[in-house]
Amino acid sequence: MSRSWSSSIGSLRSIGHRGVRGWLVLAMLGLGLGLAPSEALAGKKDKKEKAMHVELTGNQSFDHVFKQLKELDKAVSGAEKSRKSGHHNVTVAMGLPKDATLPKAIAHLKSTTQGKVKVTMSGGKPTLQPSEALPDKVKAEVEAVNGALHDYVDAIKNVAHIPKESAALVKKAKAFPNEIKAELTKNPLEAITILKSIGVIKDNVKIAASMPKRATVVTKQLNTDIKVIVTAFGGKWPPLPGAK
Repeated sequence: MSRSWSSSIGSLRSIGHRGVRGWLVLAMLGLGLGLAPSEALAGKKDKKEKAMHVELTGNQSFDHVFKQLKELDKAVSGAEKSRKSGHHNVTVAMGLPKDATLPKAIAHLKSTTQGKVKVTMSGGKPTLQPSEALPDKVKAEVEAVNGALHDYVDAIKNVAHIPKESAALVKKAKAFPNEIKAELTKNPLEAITILKSIGVIKDNVKIAASMPKRATVVTKQLNTDIKVIVTAFGGKWPPLPGAK
């Protein structure tokens, strides 16, 4: 135990049982209002900055849920990054400005391929297939688009389970405040250790609650991007039943 941590617990003991109880009332009030412990105890009104990703608390009682949420968070972030990197790779290969839209990039490719590319399906993934040899630069452009197409399909598959799974985990996480209150009442001298996790828990629950929407949004965006590419070359997306 560190000196500062030991001193904090020593200070908590020194204020007596009545003082501990009053301190816990403030802390639990902060929990009920959705404030971080430091805000409730210090009377601060500033909102704590939201964490960008799920973090672990170091407390296994909570982390058995947050480890799963962290993996889901990574999957959604991965899908979002795949969309951005796919767009970046396509525009770079075509020598277009980085802010060029995907429809503009695909219109450029359609003009340079001059009807020599069609869409084929393999393993549920659309691929632009040249009917004859293309100049090296145009071939690189086609390959960049195919790379994006394949990554997009994989990303959609990777987040398909997230809305349902994250909703179940959020339900478990939302029960943590009551568990914390019970633990504080039972072990008041461990309050500092327990309360240290509340801010992270609150942020994690907010992030987790946003995951179903994030997964749905990125899935729609990826499907839209795939459709823009595929339909430009005479294909259909989503593929028709039985398409290969």
